[in-house]
Amino acid sequence: MGIGLSPSLIANVKEAARLCELLGEEISFVHVSDGKSDLRKAIEKQVAEIGPLSVPHQFLWKEGDVATVILEVCKEQNADLLLAGALPREGLLRYYMGSIARQLVRKSNCSILLLTQPLRFPKSYRHIVVNGADHPKTESTITKTLAVSEALNTNILNIVEEIAPNKNTSRAADDEEAARCNRWRHIIEEREQHRIKLSLKNKKVSNLSIETKIIFGKPGYSIGHYTQSSGAELLVLNSPDTKLGFMDRVFTHDLEYILSELPSDLLIVHSSATSSNS
Repeated sequence: MGIGLSPSLIANVKEAARLCELLGEEISFVHVSDGKSDLRKAIEKQVAEIGPLSVPHQFLWKEGDVATVILEVCKEQNADLLLAGALPREGLLRYYMGSIARQLVRKSNCSILLLTQPLRFPKSYRHIVVNGADHPKTESTITKTLAVSEALNTNILNIVEEIAPNKNTSRAADDEEAARCNRWRHIIEEREQHRIKLSLKNKKVSNLSIETKIIFGKPGYSIGHYTQSSGAELLVLNSPDTKLGFMDRVFTHDLEYILSELPSDLLIVHSSATSSNS
């Protein structure tokens, strides 16, 4: 996990330690500086106030570009998960210049968890939303989400698929057209519900309540709005098929909608599976 001297430092460390304890992992805390400041002593002093951490851990002190160094450490240690703090909503300047969290999301080769509002007394992930898109990565993402849900003692898991509107489902000039659109929507919903249920077959779900939902709307924006309105504490998405760049921010699409206004903590599951046209 990348750490820095900030008001949320202690909360970030405690939240990361709690999650790693539940997931049965060890953790490395990485602080990157320019080598000219004396932040290390200030960070060590605050961390010492927490007391002993309940998981195997180490603190690494590095110099260089923050995002680059953190990604290099992840690669060197063959990390499974990168944790980082992130602002729930970014201003326009930071959006286009790119925050450290955004750089990590775009370039990370492992799964990444963005913590939007870490607490000194960490919250529970009782309600999780996971993307159910028709994509080769989705089954792996759902499988990993089920494992995380069990470890975190989650109560509700919503599998949400977004269907981009088209002329068959959204254009209705009169009652007859509206009826036709509704029929198309019903057909698509039944088909996608069946596909998602098949993907869950033979998967361990324990006492988890799983609900599936099909949303007709703009990808990224719709699932973000649903996550926020449902009160879910965590949103889980597939990793992008390609590395994202500046033009992805100019021409906003699914993941960029989520990153510009995080509706909850965000877990992006890295997977090597890609679509056939990637």
